[in-house]
Amino acid sequence: LHDSRHVSVEEKMAMFLIIIGHNERYVVIKRMFQRSSQTIHKYFHEVLAAMMTFGREMIIPSTFDTNPDSPGAHKSLRRIFKGAVCALGGTLVHAIIPASQQTVYRGRGNDKCYQNVLGICDFNMIFTFVYVGWEGVTHDSRVLTEVMAEPSNNFPFPPPSKYYLCDVAYTNTRGFMAPYRNVRYWLGDFRRRHAMTKEEKFNHAHAKPINVIERAYGVLKARFPILDNMAPYFNVQRIVVITCFAVNNFISKEKINDELFTQYE
Repeated sequence: LHDSRHVSVEEKMAMFLIIIGHNERYVVIKRMFQRSSQTIHKYFHEVLAAMMTFGREMIIPSTFDTNPDSPGAHKSLRRIFKGAVCALGGTLVHAIIPASQQTVYRGRGNDKCYQNVLGICDFNMIFTFVYVGWEGVTHDSRVLTEVMAEPSNNFPFPPPSKYYLCDVAYTNTRGFMAPYRNVRYWLGDFRRRHAMTKEEKFNHAHAKPINVIERAYGVLKARFPILDNMAPYFNVQRIVVITCFAVNNFISKEKINDELFTQYE
């Protein structure tokens, strides 16, 4: 990014971050910065393009070091899941879709349209891989299968003896450790009755470290309300979502004192 004749880089970034961070529309930015809609539109897309480069610097695949002394790693991870390097899971973010294509983007039991996002995060809630754009009705396991099958996606396969923790939506296979199916799994399921069988005990232990990705998504969506109420950007919605992940990672990596990370930690 460079200063323009009448608009500095700092002002471009301020307009952009207010739009994605507070989900403000152009009409609000016009009043706030005393700029025309054309100017705001131009520089929003200029910054958005630059943020794709920023995203490649902020969303970096794991080194596959289990890093047991990491402050975000739960003690059960160190004892039981010694080969676990990250947590993998999907989430839904709101999407604006043309009427002719909305059927496959409809949310599960919801009239809103969504895109299905696949994410991998380490145990410090830093995302190491993100793939966005799948239709909302697509099952999480199919998204993972399709993403892995396309070499250009550069999916980071864990090396032998390492694996991702994933939930019951995924298949338990080499490189991916899922819990037992048809057995209590979510942490809330154990609040009234403790784990009894060996399968329940395994699932209970598994649910604790993998909870990190739910908390990571929680921080992301709390920070960026645009993910729950997307503006009609149509052709650049995927880039907007990736930018939100990149800025979120930046805040965590720079160890900025952030109340959301503190709350969800």
